[in-house]
Amino acid sequence: MTMIMMQGRLGNALRVSPHLKAGSVRLFSSQAPLRQEIRDAYILSAARTPTAKFNGSFLSVPGPQLGAVAIKSAVEKSKVPISKITDVYMGNVLQGSVGQAPARQAAIFAGLPPTIEAITINKVCASGLKAVAFAAQNIQLGLAEAQVAGGFENMSRVPYYVPRGSGMPAFGHIKMEDGLIKDGLTDVYDQFHMGNCAENTVKNYKLTREEQDAYAIQSYERAQAAWKSGAFADEIAPVTVKGRKGDTIIDTDEGYLDVKLDKVATLKPAFVRDGTGTVTAANSSTLNDGASALVLGSKAIAQEYGAGSRVLARIVSSADAAVDPIDFPIAPAKAVPIALERAGITKDQVAIWEFNEAFAAVIKANEKILGLEGARMNLYGGAIALGHALGSSGSRILTTLLHQLKPGEYGVAAICNGGGAATAMVVQRIESFLSKLREFAIEANGQGLKEWLQVENDVPDIYYDLARELKGSFPAGRSNALEKFIDQCLPEEDDVAEGKGSPWPGFNSFIKDYLEYWRDIDFDNMVQVHARLSDLLLSCANALANPTYGVLLLQTSMSLSESLSKLVMSLNRQPEVLARIQGGASGDEESKSIVEVAADIIQKFFTSCLTDRSSTRWTPPKGKKVAVYLFANLTLKLLFACDRSRLAVQLFTNISSSGPLLSLYPASQRVTYLYYLGRFHFDHNHFYLAHLCFEEAYRQCHPQFLKHRRQILTYWIPANILCARFPSMNLLSRPEAYGFADIFIPICAAVRSGNFVDFHAALNLNLDWLWDRGFYLIFLYRLKPLLFRSLTRKTFLLTWQGSLYDTSNKAASLSLQDVVTTATYVQKLLEGYVPVKQPAHPRARPQHVNTVFMKAVTNSAAESDADSTLVPPPGGPRKLMPSEGLIFGNMKPNLDNIESTVAGLVYAGILNGFIARQQKRFVIEGTKKKGGNPLLAGWPNAHEALIERFKEHIQDGKEAYEAGEAPDPPGELDDVPGWVKREI
Repeated sequence: MTMIMMQGRLGNALRVSPHLKAGSVRLFSSQAPLRQEIRDAYILSAARTPTAKFNGSFLSVPGPQLGAVAIKSAVEKSKVPISKITDVYMGNVLQGSVGQAPARQAAIFAGLPPTIEAITINKVCASGLKAVAFAAQNIQLGLAEAQVAGGFENMSRVPYYVPRGSGMPAFGHIKMEDGLIKDGLTDVYDQFHMGNCAENTVKNYKLTREEQDAYAIQSYERAQAAWKSGAFADEIAPVTVKGRKGDTIIDTDEGYLDVKLDKVATLKPAFVRDGTGTVTAANSSTLNDGASALVLGSKAIAQEYGAGSRVLARIVSSADAAVDPIDFPIAPAKAVPIALERAGITKDQVAIWEFNEAFAAVIKANEKILGLEGARMNLYGGAIALGHALGSSGSRILTTLLHQLKPGEYGVAAICNGGGAATAMVVQRIESFLSKLREFAIEANGQGLKEWLQVENDVPDIYYDLARELKGSFPAGRSNALEKFIDQCLPEEDDVAEGKGSPWPGFNSFIKDYLEYWRDIDFDNMVQVHARLSDLLLSCANALANPTYGVLLLQTSMSLSESLSKLVMSLNRQPEVLARIQGGASGDEESKSIVEVAADIIQKFFTSCLTDRSSTRWTPPKGKKVAVYLFANLTLKLLFACDRSRLAVQLFTNISSSGPLLSLYPASQRVTYLYYLGRFHFDHNHFYLAHLCFEEAYRQCHPQFLKHRRQILTYWIPANILCARFPSMNLLSRPEAYGFADIFIPICAAVRSGNFVDFHAALNLNLDWLWDRGFYLIFLYRLKPLLFRSLTRKTFLLTWQGSLYDTSNKAASLSLQDVVTTATYVQKLLEGYVPVKQPAHPRARPQHVNTVFMKAVTNSAAESDADSTLVPPPGGPRKLMPSEGLIFGNMKPNLDNIESTVAGLVYAGILNGFIARQQKRFVIEGTKKKGGNPLLAGWPNAHEALIERFKEHIQDGKEAYEAGEAPDPPGELDDVPGWVKREI
């Protein structure tokens, strides 16, 4: 069985040729005999009654009547016509006083015709599960098309036994035996209670009382949580109990609340009372009444009636195993490996396990033997809490298992039985593909549709089964037949209730393309995978554009877009495959890379969401508008991962012009979007705009997301450095900034001091890290103005002879020739010159420090090496790359290029003054406004100066707009293109 239910029978069973007459085939023939293949058996429905306490609500209801309720419910849920059912197999253990043929009673009481055969199975606790195995075998061998199987038990009504005939004494008392203990709870061979067998297992596997009690408590807690959450709602068949005061409907298990968990550890052992026992009433299952039933069918039955089934599953395998009677608790550990081997799977592929909790020791021992500690077992509790109605328990755990499994998942049900044996069964949940899609469409369940429509290669085998069945039923070239079949299975609804949905032509077209994708896909051919997936997304984008129902595909669109993005990012690192894909392009696509093509496709989804009219830009998003920033972020992630950020211009333009308020969306979307918007502005050298984005992204990112905050800091710190705003130690000491101090502090220190040599050394220290993130060249060129600013400031400090707080009218100034001198000195250091060590003269009295420094620098900067205190390195001055020199490579600083550099700094606003060309000096302005301090006046705070330039630019824009010279106002200082901050 695969996920798609095609019409007609797809089995390939061999048939005897029509020309062969009965009896004409020789018994001893050299010709190979013609055989019928083993078929698959499927479970179409499963139901169970509530499990009642011993002497509880079902005391007056015979076991077969309970079985009838379960059978009737299962048959109704299956939608299989009674005429298709040929056999009923029901487990029943304690048959004393029940009457003839208990299973047949249950079948007839359920309303099945007397022409349907019924067989009672007694394999003690495993009866119900073994009944399902027998019914499945009939279907697998082609002996039947539909069967009913399950089990029932009313332990409350088991009679006491009295000997009769010659066994009765002539005179005296008669001893009565409890039929429940004799036929249900006693080991015939060792003549002791089943609990003694559990005690033997406890000793053999060194189980403690504490772990048994802990498991029992867990069983009760899980059962209580399951009932509270409504987990059992779909499997329960209510039982109507007649009484003197009228009918009572029982629809809930009894007993799972009858426990005081704090008293569990205080109970005395129930079976071994010599001080060594550990098995108690609390960590053992209880005595109960109940029934369960399942409807099984062939593949043809499942195809015809399985649509919409809650538990549709394939019986993959089953197995029995026998051990010494006293060791019956560990028999499942023998049966399960056989069942798994027959199924062709490993225990790691099993999603959920259901083991019968006869005793907590049973579970703990089998966990230890099979290595299932921590496995997803008995998630809704088990027999300890829910009860153990012997004949029903095997089919009851299977029923509960089926209601937990998701399509594609494997599950295992296993149960031990008295006498030393066990039965295990492996099932796999499946689903009618198109009927499930129709259900999703009608219920407007977009999340379910997304989980259903998988496209990657790491999916359950059922998707590959789907592909094989499509190739057989609808081979390539028969698209019209597939299209007609889809339209037949997914008809458009006429009257759609509010809150519901319906298939529509675009949806059906997309589903056809999806099925063709799986039919034709070859995951070893990456060129084909890319082409098929791209075409599928285009089809999905067209379906999403439907204004009424398109929103149903929103989650699916996102999932498919993520898959395409992941594929493209992978292919972008495979040049050979990339060449084959782009070499095969034609028309408009031949000039586009696969990244551009993929981005164009994903932006179709983005545009569809952006233009949705379910809500306005300024109100909380509804409909497709909820995914505007999800698709924007996915597109941006793809573009930045493949170094194509320039292609994001149109996306940001669209958001700026018609995008919704970013603040209306979840924090995860806001942070991601601001991060990529900041990256975009950073890549386009708008570092202040990038800073605004990164600052807000960092502020909104929760501190627990260290990886995300670190990623933001990786770009926020450089953006601030390029805006002349250096990081504080407080920031760099945070966990998400670990290691950043070693990278950025040396760079900042060099910029502050104007030390070009240290600056290049700091960059080269972390060259690979800076280069990989695109910072190296930006720092190398963009920080030079700040370095020159610091160099000129230091030159002024060393040469200015006036007072730093001079209030006279004489303007402070800096000789450009002095700057040339210091620049020449620095250039030689960059070329590898080193100072010559001079002998110390301790008695010599130093002159004014500034004069001494400038003399030394002048000497060091002398044209002739013989006159300089710097000597060239061995082999001569180092040949510098253009970016390594102060001006350009080995070009020597001179008055012209230094004057040009200073003029650029003045224009940028980080030097305040003007150049007096005749005097060859930089004259500082505004000294009086700074209290006579020429340093503060001439070298204003660089970051503040840049902000002032932005403000001036905005003011100029406003004036131009007011004068009618500009079409739009310039906005505010904190306005960022692409960021919809406030309502316009």
